[in-house]
Amino acid sequence: MQHVSPNDQSLCVCSFRRIHSFGLSLLVSLSALGHSTKSFSADAPKTAAPVAAEATSEPQAEAETFTPPPETAKPVDFCELLSRGPGVALQDTEVTLHTFLEKFIADLQQKKFAHLNQFFHPRAKVRSDIGEKIESIINSRYDAPLQYSIFRVWRIKSPSASKQILDSCPESDGAKIITSFGYNEQFAVWIQIMGQNELGRLIVSIAPDKGWISIVGFRIQQWTQSGDDWRTWAMKGQAAEAKKNVRESYIAYDISQKLLEGKDLVLYPAQVDIIKKRDSFFTQPQLVETINKDLGITTTAYVGTLLAKEGSGLFLREYIAKELPTSKLNAMCLERGQKLEKAGWLNPTQGLRCNFLFKGMDPTKDSGLGGFYKTAEDLHPTVKK
Repeated sequence: MQHVSPNDQSLCVCSFRRIHSFGLSLLVSLSALGHSTKSFSADAPKTAAPVAAEATSEPQAEAETFTPPPETAKPVDFCELLSRGPGVALQDTEVTLHTFLEKFIADLQQKKFAHLNQFFHPRAKVRSDIGEKIESIINSRYDAPLQYSIFRVWRIKSPSASKQILDSCPESDGAKIITSFGYNEQFAVWIQIMGQNELGRLIVSIAPDKGWISIVGFRIQQWTQSGDDWRTWAMKGQAAEAKKNVRESYIAYDISQKLLEGKDLVLYPAQVDIIKKRDSFFTQPQLVETINKDLGITTTAYVGTLLAKEGSGLFLREYIAKELPTSKLNAMCLERGQKLEKAGWLNPTQGLRCNFLFKGMDPTKDSGLGGFYKTAEDLHPTVKK
């Protein structure tokens, strides 16, 4: 099987103060939204300056200690759960939000991706092909038919309208929700994608502004890989570690932490611990060095784990000295995959994606020189009788 395949397509519309360009290497980032609303200022009592004592020839009496009045308590952010699952409707409590989500999910379900740009805040300045990019990512991850449903909805009050990390949101499955800058009130919404192979989530931040509500933050989060969530992948890492299989353990831990990647919308404290565990086996330079040794080459530039519809695995970026025919690069990728399986990096159900670079190119990004994806079936060609 020969085709170009992105590694970890994710789409994130994040912080208004930072603007990212689209990239379909697994992460597509857009300008994050936010709109300054009326700022909150607490009416704290003002303290008058003490009056200087008058000069006198008499001994000065001991001055009374001045005690300022207590400061007014600062307003705090709070997070209220409004809905858990599709069985809890919002039409009785948040009519506008209910209508907005109903239309948004209907367009997703009916594959009207060309309409999706109308749901985003104008300041996002999303391009007209935002829907096309969302569709591409979803189709590359999940087997149809797909079902979309509300998983969680929270109302968030943020008097300071600042960007905050909230650990008070109930039933957030261990996640801390990150607010979008510039809004006194907003809604955090998790929409579940149920495919025939995997589960995913659309992490959406929605805020009212001038009588309208719109999306001010957006990310597609993959929740399962090969049918397993991040906890199961972490347990796979532990099991491999117990068997002293550091290669398999590294891959399992890295896939686990990738499933917890929330960028600027959600934060999972468990991800930090999993990354530390993963890096205890190989840092990126150590990983490149070990892969080069196992392949008998010196040209590996970058190594990562693969999250694909067809299964998990590895991806390699490799330096080449000159442009080579497609057939040659394809054969190189196949050879790399078969050697990595023999070295214990890949099991018989995993695949490999290859991308080729010239020296001087950024090893952390794909180039246009050529990319190939070899599934587990490609690495085990059927012997013709």
